[in-house]
Amino acid sequence: MCDVKEGLLSTAGIPVPLKEIDVSVTINGFVANVQSTLLYVNTEESPIEAIFTFPLDDQSAVYKFEADIDGRHLAAECHEKEKAKEIYDDAMVFGHTAMLLQEDESAGDIFSCKLGNLPSNAEAKLFIGFATELDLEPDGKVKFTLPAVLNPRYSPVVGGLTPAGKARYATGDSIPYKLNFQLAVKGPHKIRGIIGPKDNLNVDYSEAQIFAKVTLAEEFKFDHDLSVLVEYEDCNVPQVVLEKGDPHSGGMLKEDVLMVNFFLEPPAKIPRTNPGEFIFIVDRSGSMGGEKIQSAKETLLLFLKSLPVNCYFNVIGFGSHFESLFQEGSLKYNEENLKKAEELQRQMDADMGGTEILRPLEHIFKQKLIENYPRQLFVLTDGEVDNTAEVLKLAGSNSQHCRVFTVGIGEGASTALVRGLAKAGKGKEVFVTDSERLQPKVISLLQCAMQPVATDIEIIWNLPSPVTRIMMPPKIPYLFLGVRQILYVMLSGTEGVDQSYVCSMTLKGKLVSKPFEYKETFTFHGNTETGASAPIHRLAAKAQVTELQLNDALKEQIVTISKSANVISKHTAFVMVDTEGKRVEGMSAERVVPTPSVRPMPMMYCCAAPKRSFMMQACTMAVPEMLYQMDLAPPPSSFDYMSLDAQLDEYKSSMPDMSNLINSKESEDTSDAQRMMDIIGLQTFQGSWSLDTKLLGMLKTDAGILKQTIPLQDDAVVATVAVIAWLRKHHSERRDEWQMLETKALDWLEGQDLHGQSVEDLISKLNI
Repeated sequence: MCDVKEGLLSTAGIPVPLKEIDVSVTINGFVANVQSTLLYVNTEESPIEAIFTFPLDDQSAVYKFEADIDGRHLAAECHEKEKAKEIYDDAMVFGHTAMLLQEDESAGDIFSCKLGNLPSNAEAKLFIGFATELDLEPDGKVKFTLPAVLNPRYSPVVGGLTPAGKARYATGDSIPYKLNFQLAVKGPHKIRGIIGPKDNLNVDYSEAQIFAKVTLAEEFKFDHDLSVLVEYEDCNVPQVVLEKGDPHSGGMLKEDVLMVNFFLEPPAKIPRTNPGEFIFIVDRSGSMGGEKIQSAKETLLLFLKSLPVNCYFNVIGFGSHFESLFQEGSLKYNEENLKKAEELQRQMDADMGGTEILRPLEHIFKQKLIENYPRQLFVLTDGEVDNTAEVLKLAGSNSQHCRVFTVGIGEGASTALVRGLAKAGKGKEVFVTDSERLQPKVISLLQCAMQPVATDIEIIWNLPSPVTRIMMPPKIPYLFLGVRQILYVMLSGTEGVDQSYVCSMTLKGKLVSKPFEYKETFTFHGNTETGASAPIHRLAAKAQVTELQLNDALKEQIVTISKSANVISKHTAFVMVDTEGKRVEGMSAERVVPTPSVRPMPMMYCCAAPKRSFMMQACTMAVPEMLYQMDLAPPPSSFDYMSLDAQLDEYKSSMPDMSNLINSKESEDTSDAQRMMDIIGLQTFQGSWSLDTKLLGMLKTDAGILKQTIPLQDDAVVATVAVIAWLRKHHSERRDEWQMLETKALDWLEGQDLHGQSVEDLISKLNI
């Protein structure tokens, strides 16, 4: 136990009761089971109420909330949320130590943990357990992310950023507690490698590479989400896991639950369907400045060049307001309209204030549909909003005629918004941290959107006669080729059934009128240890609860499933009261534990010492403009910019002249990566390139040499073949970014007169 005088202090000099967080993760295939231990110590002379607001992935199923207090182990119970709050409040009044864990009212990826009436000099360990599905990245790696960053969220009602619950934000360097992290990866796939995108890891593999232990090699800095990438061998091999129920439990925890992971292999050449209508929606709020907006602009260019001929398209930028490239709605994809889009792409900047995503979506959904051109939306945002439920409801109500694909950018992106919007819109989502490239992930979404739709889908089960099944959720999810899918099924009546009986699940459907079939078998042996965790049971319940919440199901239905599986929902919470401990006397002082953020509340910039330097004065005077750039309301008209400008000019005049250094940097040769984007920018809407001096300069070759190697009359054919050859030679590692526009170029070449030669033969002749 810590001495009273040794407690950690916040920047405001207030003791912080949370001392450290221990996180232990077990990854088995595509499921992670997480156990977190939070150590609290009250170093004050009076009792306290500690409040900690923290992020979790929206698809996490929180199933455990327990505590060790004064030698007693206590377990919380899942109650209807209002009832749980009432129990907690009553305990506070009567002086009992109590705990409350609940989802935030605004979004399912924010949780609030309250520890009330912790006596002076007392210590408490809180245990939180949750399970989560793991995302499969476009490059085939499985990604586990422990959210560590929770940014303020934009409220259209107040016109600015608002804290989540009672969160008090702090940046990574000033977080007064530490994180201990360990991870174990085991079966069923052989492990090729494990890396941390932003953190150095210690990785210890077993001899057979089917088990690994992972720890952090350095102290964790709370300035990013902690991610680990696991590369399996044959990760696309189907996996069927039967998690046995616990006969001593009640509700769904008593039954067996089946999780089916499967991967629908796309055919060698996916047949083309109607091109569709593609609308790219770009977040241009102030927080998208710098590398984010530049990356978004590159992504938009790749998107525009990859679109199929004869589709319809539009580009919308949004912030505090929104602007459409084509005011009247999506227009035909042709040379003229593509040039307009390219001009917008070049001028695009993070200059539109706040993050109000609802209004552009409402505008789009009101637009008349184009017959035989299915509508697909792509939402790219780093922002968080506090009206998530309203946004998801809008997308869900329009999902029959419009799919929504989403990209979450940066640390702390709201999984409730990004993942929920894609789920409600029957699309798919990806997340991109600041160190990752947007382009390949967005292009993977475009590939999904351009797939033909699978129709007439049905599942046929072969089970022993006593066994009944309930799919969770009951509807078959929207299927994408080349994307891992997950199904959960609760099985009842398995007692006494021959454990070796071979059951099967057969998925049937049609793809462009051609039938396809997928079959998996399993037995009732079960290949996981259920124990108290039962992660697959929890995830099945979470999937069911999420579906019910998206469809505005009755509160009673959600509460019933939530309590049956002991999984938190927006209508339930965990509560515990220590009735055996000594009652505390007096009012508990509220202690808000700092929440890590890379984007603190703007008013923190105003906290200056009594004696301020000129720069601090300038920053304070510039706060109205800073608030505007950080997604808050526009600056007041009474703000004296002229006075500030004069002071800034005076300050800049005292600085050394950096122009020579800057000009020298700008005069350096363009990087290969930028050259690739410049060459892509020259592609026509049909997929070809022109053999002009600009292209030849970028390829660093001569027209005579090219035409001597490829003696064809059509200069556009020669140029297009040359570009494909150059991309394959110099940027093969970025093929996932330019593959779709290469496909369009190859299709165009196939329609040209090649004098009896194949396209691949022509490409192989060039070495540039």
